[in-house]
Amino acid sequence: MKNKCTICLSEDTWLISSRMSLHKCKKCDHTFTVIKRVEEETYEEDYYLKMHKNWFANPDFGLFENVYETSSSFLGNGKVKLADVGCGQGAFLKHLQNKYQSESPELSGIDIIENSHPGIKFESGDFLQMKFDEGYNIITSFMVIEHVIDPHLFIKKMAESITSDGVIVVNTINNGSLIYRIARFLNNLGFSTSHDRLYDHHHLQHYTNKSLKTLLEMEGLEVLKVKNHNYKLKAVDVPPSNPIIMGAYKLMVAGMFLLSVPLNWGHHQTLYCKKKK
Repeated sequence: MKNKCTICLSEDTWLISSRMSLHKCKKCDHTFTVIKRVEEETYEEDYYLKMHKNWFANPDFGLFENVYETSSSFLGNGKVKLADVGCGQGAFLKHLQNKYQSESPELSGIDIIENSHPGIKFESGDFLQMKFDEGYNIITSFMVIEHVIDPHLFIKKMAESITSDGVIVVNTINNGSLIYRIARFLNNLGFSTSHDRLYDHHHLQHYTNKSLKTLLEMEGLEVLKVKNHNYKLKAVDVPPSNPIIMGAYKLMVAGMFLLSVPLNWGHHQTLYCKKKK
């Protein structure tokens, strides 16, 4: 029995890696992981301090500002009321608070871990179970939707929580990126280390531009902009090894980041959307 695609719900899927429990949809180009519930990842404090130390220690402030300014431009005039879903330790919100003090945006963060910071409203719990009456006009989500079992429920909840003219911003990994393409090529040659690291079970959904756009449109959203991009080299989580190997690893990643730019195959993707009229 084939597993239905988690995006377009097509049964035209096939198992591309039994070792990694990876399935691919022929219709919408989505790749997804099918695992038992007991294997699902949990997010405790060590997720931020140990597992992804470099990533959380080096926030991408350039991306944060670009997301805020781009989404604000789609809003037009009016005060920003923004919620960040899966905000982690709140780096995005804290940066906006400092950078855009004169605009006084109303900032809220939602995560399963508890946070507190003056001037920012944090809520702890399951986003899907929360009720919002605040009328957010921007809702963002950075590197969350790849961890979600049911992407449709997640996007539906975001759409329900936004104002009629509000902007939803979804940022995630790009399965069509140069790094993923090279990893799949090497895996076919028998070199599986990079492939297995990228497709580790902490990511359940592996979106291409096509599959993420399909998801958003199926939930009644109009995609306004798609941007493929990379992230700061300092934020790369390098597998522990001796300094020479770690340096070579970062140099290799830097080279792939550079080559990906003219191809528009950046490692990450950020999509901006609104409710369809």
